[in-house]
Amino acid sequence: MILKKLKLTNFRSHKSAVFDLSSTTVIIGQNTAGKTNILEAMYILARGKSFRAEQDLDTIREGTEFANIDAAIDPDLTGGNETDKITLKVIFSTQKGYLSKKFLVNNVARRQHDATSNFVSVLFTPKDIEILTDSPGVRRRYIDAVLYQSNKNYRTALSHYERALKHRNKMLHDIREGKKNYGRQDFEFFEKILIEQGNILSEKRAEFVDFVNTSEKDIFKFDFFYDKSEMSEARLLKYHFEEQAAGVTLVGPQRDDFKFYFPTTKKPVQEFGSRGEERLTILQLKTLEMDFLKRTTGKNPVLLLDDIFSELDDANIFKVFELLPNQQTIITTTHREFVPKKILNRADVSIIEL
Repeated sequence: MILKKLKLTNFRSHKSAVFDLSSTTVIIGQNTAGKTNILEAMYILARGKSFRAEQDLDTIREGTEFANIDAAIDPDLTGGNETDKITLKVIFSTQKGYLSKKFLVNNVARRQHDATSNFVSVLFTPKDIEILTDSPGVRRRYIDAVLYQSNKNYRTALSHYERALKHRNKMLHDIREGKKNYGRQDFEFFEKILIEQGNILSEKRAEFVDFVNTSEKDIFKFDFFYDKSEMSEARLLKYHFEEQAAGVTLVGPQRDDFKFYFPTTKKPVQEFGSRGEERLTILQLKTLEMDFLKRTTGKNPVLLLDDIFSELDDANIFKVFELLPNQQTIITTTHREFVPKKILNRADVSIIEL
């Protein structure tokens, strides 16, 4: 797929801006110019929410009550099954601090799950190193972002699971605080949802981990391990009293973790790897993410590279350069000289200076 045009209205720092995009587009601007905001808007088209903001409300330009993201997409003539051009629109609006979200496909309102399936992207930023080094929650959010784009059943299951988990946690919290008592029968409705939908999440997560482990790794070799927290009736019963004391659900996909190991020593990359090895692990993971999304969606994901040239050495920049002909790529950078001349001199490259 090719994202041909992006229009932003009251989105972050962009009051009104239109960007025409080619197969490779380099966006140049200082750190306050709003270049990452452009990639954030593209990410929202694919995921339905921001990768930066704590709340989507934060993406609305200060002093305004709405933000629009408009996009025009051409079919992927080299591999996908799309036959018609697509227009996408995301509207965030707020009244009294409450955010409403609306998604339109070809000017027809659609559910978020359906609208976001029309655009697929892979985001690569210097902060992706946190997938290795930060908390399990960061890794779960990464896995969710990949699988959310790849599978409608996952999108639906995640929504149902999170809603049921919120209700169950509220019940456990009320018990801990002495606000209300609940019997086992009060939990049964939500636990049935958690078990059914949680098993879908676990199954799809295991499939992605298996894909990573069985795929050829030509950049950096690592083993990917799924540390699964099983969601079942037996485990919920086992930890019921501990959960009442904690006020939260202690088992299930919201407790999963994913770990990276050196294949020869079996030691964790995040503990024993150098900074360079950590970067290579993430770069390899992102290339496999591209392959996974292409295989599962039938679309060529748009590659979003946010200021990575200032972080990578020449050898790794060359590896990124090799990826460019395979899909549309949007690159941001603070300085033109950070981008290799081989990229800038390509005939299909367009430059946007902010």
